[in-house]
Amino acid sequence: MRTANTHKNMARCAATATLACVLGLGLVAPAYADTASDLAAARTKLEQIGTQTQQIHEELSAQTQELDQTAGEITQKQQEIAEGQAKLSSYVAGEYKTGGLSLLQVLTGVDDLGDMLNRLFYYGKVSDKQAQTIQEVKDLKQQLTDKQTEQEKNVAATQKKVDELNAQQAEAQSVVNSLDSQLQAELAAEAEANAALQAGINASTAEKATVSNDTAGTTENTNNGGGTTNNGGGNTPAPAPAPTPQPSTPAPAPTPSAPSQSVDGGSVVSRAYSKLGCAYSWGGIGPNSFDCSGFVSYCLTGRYCRLGTTGTFMGWTRVSDPQPGDVVVNSYHTGIYIGNGQMIHASDYSTGVIISSVAAGMNNNYIFVRY
Repeated sequence: MRTANTHKNMARCAATATLACVLGLGLVAPAYADTASDLAAARTKLEQIGTQTQQIHEELSAQTQELDQTAGEITQKQQEIAEGQAKLSSYVAGEYKTGGLSLLQVLTGVDDLGDMLNRLFYYGKVSDKQAQTIQEVKDLKQQLTDKQTEQEKNVAATQKKVDELNAQQAEAQSVVNSLDSQLQAELAAEAEANAALQAGINASTAEKATVSNDTAGTTENTNNGGGTTNNGGGNTPAPAPAPTPQPSTPAPAPTPSAPSQSVDGGSVVSRAYSKLGCAYSWGGIGPNSFDCSGFVSYCLTGRYCRLGTTGTFMGWTRVSDPQPGDVVVNSYHTGIYIGNGQMIHASDYSTGVIISSVAAGMNNNYIFVRY
């Protein structure tokens, strides 16, 4: 009977241990590891596209300004041509061919033949000079027109790049959103699996405690053998039984607390000001060079680390009454709001960390979020 009970208890323990091992395998290589890696790569790609979009927007803005300037120059030259043609026409063409007053006025007061020839010569020279000036202006206008045509081609090509990047950005954002949802689902499943594992471990502990009690009781009864042992006619007291080991209940695993998301706006702004003039570098997290999200991460935490990318920040709590220390962000750029409609941000390779107006930002599509 004792042997049968022992075998039964051993079988129960083995089954429980097997359950714990099977559940434990899920923790060796978390199911969400690949998804988290893919999500990080997708967010990095989204930020790269955002940087390219910022640069191409700046290029398009510069080209548009040049095109507007050329159009203004063309308008001015067109006006000069019209004025010169009108003056030449009234001075020479019409009146000279019809014998009008212009030629008579030139010849009025002629004293001799030499004086008359001189006046006619200069009359013709003035006409030729005006005609030459008009032609020069026309040639310059044609050059400007050709320049305008080329600039329009460049603007169209740049706009096409902008459209392509916008499409890539939308696609990348969709991938990020999808992977983020998938990761949250896998994390929830992982938490459920961990809970099942803990339940299995608790059951195994209780089962082991029961086995220990049963074994201790059997041993005690066997040693006592009715309470006495006959040793040559004398009664010898039975040895005291070993104390029964008490099951120890494992302390529950501490529940990790969520990181605090309260920040001191004054400290955040002070850290932002302290990095004015630092260089911009893609992927930079300090101490002397940053990209936009690396700069924001430093300002919020005081550490040279990366909290995430612009896609991460856009998922934070949005605010309608921004305060100094809040985060200014859109899908491809971010900075720290310092009040009065201004922000400090790691702008680009040419300017580094600067102060800018939020309203002058790219496409004016920023939102404000709070960490």
